[in-house]
Amino acid sequence: MNTHRWLLPFTWGVDMQALDSVLGLAENSGATLVAVSLVTVPNTSRTPSPRLEHIQQSKDFLEAVKWKAARLGVPVERYEVFTPDVMASIATLVHDLNCDSMILVSSGKRDVLLHAHELKRLLSEPPVSFVLLRLPTPPERPPLFSLFLAWLRRFLRHLPGEQGEVRPVQEEPAAEHPLAVRTPEPLRGRSGSRNGKELR
Repeated sequence: MNTHRWLLPFTWGVDMQALDSVLGLAENSGATLVAVSLVTVPNTSRTPSPRLEHIQQSKDFLEAVKWKAARLGVPVERYEVFTPDVMASIATLVHDLNCDSMILVSSGKRDVLLHAHELKRLLSEPPVSFVLLRLPTPPERPPLFSLFLAWLRRFLRHLPGEQGEVRPVQEEPAAEHPLAVRTPEPLRGRSGSRNGKELR
């Protein structure tokens, strides 16, 4: 029984959801996943040196594939290729690694595993039959001002009063002075003295 060998090309955009989908499909199909990370190098220099961020992305991709494949029990082969021409290398690797199909992943406007122009080129000029996995497009984030307004509303709910309403504080009526002396009505208007103090 021949086992299917699926080429998974990678240049940029490590995405765990994409890898989960690819490996889940490979597991259900009993296929061997041939993960190839292609690191672009300039072809104008005598000593080509790829960018460090591309090398780091490559290492992250290969490690993620190894870990997830081991967890699911999916047979996997991993390769890292330094090349000045990604498209030509993919076409060559399909035949050199005996792959009968290729896995491509699309996710709306995001670059997932491949740059957008590379994915478009492979879809229009595939070197071998392919499977295209479409990931759900994540919801767009609201603009920054909307986020600020939402935060402000939540903040106002915690202020005193109902629903963030700010109410004026009403002052209590002042208590009468405890030393004030009131005289009964009959004594008003008469003058006299008691113990040397005048009462009115």
